[in-house]
Amino acid sequence: MMKTLSTLAALGALLAAAAPAFAQGAPTTPTDRQFLIQSAQGSIADYSNGAAAVNRASNPAVRQLGVWIMEDHDRLNISLFALSGVRGINLPLMMTASDQSDLTTLTGKQGMDFDRAWLQQAIKTNKQDISDANKELGATTDPEITPTVRAYLSTETGHLIAAQAIMGMMSK
Repeated sequence: MMKTLSTLAALGALLAAAAPAFAQGAPTTPTDRQFLIQSAQGSIADYSNGAAAVNRASNPAVRQLGVWIMEDHDRLNISLFALSGVRGINLPLMMTASDQSDLTTLTGKQGMDFDRAWLQQAIKTNKQDISDANKELGATTDPEITPTVRAYLSTETGHLIAAQAIMGMMSK
């Protein structure tokens, strides 16, 4: 994870330096900037939560969802950092203190307790991420940001559906 973040930071710095040569379209609005920053932090948290599922889940479906989330957020982070770098936006390389606290609480659980708590957290955060992405789609007029928002929305929707399905199977 740290190697990936270092690579992303280097990519972002390189693109930020080249931003004047490559920037196109409308200037980045404060709303677009805030969405990119929050999405990067959320994506880093989702990646870390996915890793926790891979390492701690007792249910193979939860572990597999963790792998899927890590792979998807690795791709999303590359896209977010590349777009933000071109726009001269420095994205955070760490999750928020609140996300870190949630992860610490999750990793204090074991077995089925971990699986249920992890799925509940995934469902909650994916619903919020979907809401935020839908708001951004309604607010942005930037044709370069829209595809990234759509990819983020699609990814989070897929994760939500999977987490809900696994939770439903575990409840039976």
